[in-house]
Amino acid sequence: MSLQVYEAIVEHLKEGKKGCLATIVRRIGSSPREEGTNMFVSEGGRIFGTIGGGSLEKEVSDRALNVIKKGDPLLFEYRMDAKSVE
Repeated sequence: MSLQVYEAIVEHLKEGKKGCLATIVRRIGSSPREEGTNMFVSEGGRIFGTIGGGSLEKEVSDRALNVIKKGDPLLFEYRMDAKSVE
């Protein structure tokens, strides 16, 4: 976990604010970041760290805000291969 992500989580916890930690748990083939890479999304939508940028990060950020709202954990697949754009 990057220092930026860690510090954001600590600060949010101290202030009693909510957030969501998103982590790449598995990858197959080429992707912008490695397994274990993570980012923290605050309840206000601010992003700390990165898991790859672009449409992946937008999708994860949107889902993270929903997780914060509902309180239910989520594991989902995001494909970055040719089949996902067909």
